[in-house]
Formats: sequence, structure tokens, C-alpha cells
Amino acid sequence: MEHRWGHRREIVRPVRLETRGGVVTRGRTANVSISGAFIFAGIPIPLYSYLNVEFTVMKGGSRTTTATEGQVVRRDANGFGIEWCEFAPDCVRALVMGPPFRNAPSSPADWEPTRRHRLKA
Repeated sequence: MEHRWGHRREIVRPVRLETRGGVVTRGRTANVSISGAFIFAGIPIPLYSYLNVEFTVMKGGSRTTTATEGQVVRRDANGFGIEWCEFAPDCVRALVMGPPFRNAPSSPADWEPTRRHRLKA
């Protein structure tokens, strides 16, 4: 059953994740709404864990980081779904209301950049 508030946007953004226990890792959002997100990450995070999710955004013409806290509410083989602790946090609202981004990868293997081959002279 869908419990999400607002429209889900397929937004691919790298994020830094930190548990309340101090475990830090990187992940990538697949989709975001004002009530939560799905994040691809390579570590098993237990259900109901709290995470600090840090985004890098452009603000006033320069890069800055902003963060919000969420709770893991579902998991699958590729990542987990989180629900924001604060409904519609400012950093998430900016992502959801902003211009569209490219579609999310279907699996973590799709995150890897493609190799460019050199042409022989």
C-alpha cells in the first residue's frame, strides 16, 4: 500500500548517510517526495533506523550541503525507503519543486560511468 504524500519525483542525487550510531556511507537517491525517498546504498540498514541524509545543492551560486533526518521504513535488495522525520523539509522541497533531473538508474550497477575509448590516430 502506498503511504507517500505528494508526488514522487525520479531524482538521482548522491547523498551522504550517517546513522545515529555513527556509521557513515554514501548512497544515491532514486526518487524523492515531500514525505520520503528511496535510496540505493550498499549497506544493510535495519528497519526503523534513523539516518541523517546530506545533500549537496547549489545555493546563491555556490555549492553547499544541507541535511535532514529520516527513518528507514522499507528495504529491498538494492536499497531502502525512508520517511522524513520532518514533513517536507526545506532541502527536500527544493529538490522536489526544482527542475526535472535525469531518470533514476534501475540498479546500482547502472551508477558506474561509461568508459570512453580513445580513437586511434
